[in-house]
Amino acid sequence: MPELYNIDNPVLKISNEHKIITDYVSRFSKNRENPDPAFEKDLQSFLNFLKKDLKQHFRLEELIFYPAALNGDPSYATSLMVLNLTREHGIFETRLKAIQAVEKRVDEEMRRTSLMEKIGNFFDDLKDHARREIIELFPLIDANARCTALLKQYIQEVQSQDKSKG
Repeated sequence: MPELYNIDNPVLKISNEHKIITDYVSRFSKNRENPDPAFEKDLQSFLNFLKKDLKQHFRLEELIFYPAALNGDPSYATSLMVLNLTREHGIFETRLKAIQAVEKRVDEEMRRTSLMEKIGNFFDDLKDHARREIIELFPLIDANARCTALLKQYIQEVQSQDKSKG
């Protein structure tokens, strides 16, 4: 899990965590604009790293940020937002598994083009998901002192658990 020490501005730190998504989207987009045979040959590796990093990213949000929002502001609107964001995490994980399964079998150009389109759509939806977190969830956490205090508490708890396992 990424180190999360000295959080003075939770929104800034969370946005930095979303850099993972931005980096993957950027790398994929560059390849779509200027296809690189080496990238496409190693697409399975790219997808495996994406899966691992997204799983860590989602874990961080589901153990720290979402509970801080829910417990700090237990309103219906916050509950609904967190429920939908969490549900989307599961959908993204399922979609990525399906993309990986297709990628293993793809060899003809037409199917490769279709696969790249599916990955592009996946990233478009992932960017929308991240944008909603940044625009809706993070300001809610930042504006609520209880949410911010809980965020810091949950970060310390997760770091302590990770250290005891590590």
